[in-house]
Amino acid sequence: MIMTNFFKAAAVTALISMFWSCTEDVTVPDDGIRPSGSAVKGFYLLNEGSWGHNNATLDYFDLSSGTYTRDCFSTANPDLEYGLGDVGNDIFISGDLLFIIMNSSNIVEIASASDARHIAEVPVPNCRYGTVADGFLYVTSYADDGTLYKISLDGYKIEGTLKVGYEPEQLHYHDGFIYVLNSGGYHAPDYDDTITVVDTETFTVEKTVQTGFRNLSKIICMGDVEYITSAGDYGEDPGAVFSYDPASGEISLIHGQSVSNWCLFGDIIYTQSTTYDESWDATASFGTIKDAVFSDSDFLDLEGISLKSCYGLAANPETGEFVVCDAGDYTAEGSVYYFNADGSLSWSHTAGVCPSKVCWVYSE
Repeated sequence: MIMTNFFKAAAVTALISMFWSCTEDVTVPDDGIRPSGSAVKGFYLLNEGSWGHNNATLDYFDLSSGTYTRDCFSTANPDLEYGLGDVGNDIFISGDLLFIIMNSSNIVEIASASDARHIAEVPVPNCRYGTVADGFLYVTSYADDGTLYKISLDGYKIEGTLKVGYEPEQLHYHDGFIYVLNSGGYHAPDYDDTITVVDTETFTVEKTVQTGFRNLSKIICMGDVEYITSAGDYGEDPGAVFSYDPASGEISLIHGQSVSNWCLFGDIIYTQSTTYDESWDATASFGTIKDAVFSDSDFLDLEGISLKSCYGLAANPETGEFVVCDAGDYTAEGSVYYFNADGSLSWSHTAGVCPSKVCWVYSE
């Protein structure tokens, strides 16, 4: 877990209290949403920021105390002149390390998962998403039309690069292979429709899978099957959600339209889609995927809530409670909403600019 080889629990509590004491701490209503002994103690929220403004930030919510702390990364690292950086694109925890992919800063920030203190940064041009497997960090990059970087976690050095498809996005490691989604975003209207399958033992391309769906972007694994979103061409092609079974090679259409955000809890994938009218006013809709079947679903009670630009969706992996991020006008501060497992609103809070990605933190 994330606290391994750090301090004893009492020392950690004191340290966190010390470095967050001067931030904007706001206690939000805690309506019993955290069961006693919960393994999930809170979450980081990555605020993407606006391109070119160097205003990406990191927030933290403590489930046990009900305390929401804004911009905890800058407070934990006062000596870092430029803060977190420009355009936060991805965030995840592996072991006791926190990884933040900073797209426009062209770096991967590596910090302590327990307190967000800076450990190292690795230069990766136009970096997009990452994952950890077998002691290495793998990062997709738009560099050279599409590259996968392999980075050692022992010294944080780049060990190698591998050509994949055009403009790769999300990736997923499963059973010795990394599945890289290729978008072809820089090659519009000739978007890519392939998945690059990489053997991590040899760091070579095992095969390239043509899916027939263009502009691949998001991936979730349920069981041994990969569920994937295609963004289409943002026009006549509305995109899709489909499944890919690596064992059989079978590709199956799930839903004839792309989804904007999604998350997994149990055996259900929860989805959110955004549509725009002629005035570019956004409407958010929600759905579920269960047993490879998509259904419209109002799993959240949004009465009295005006979501201007839904930009993130996450589920507490233990309780099934939901986090929804609203980016507003994409330039000013956004909002974060926390819903109980029954879909009722528990609390909401002001977040940074373009709140988007949630990373759950576990107790030791």
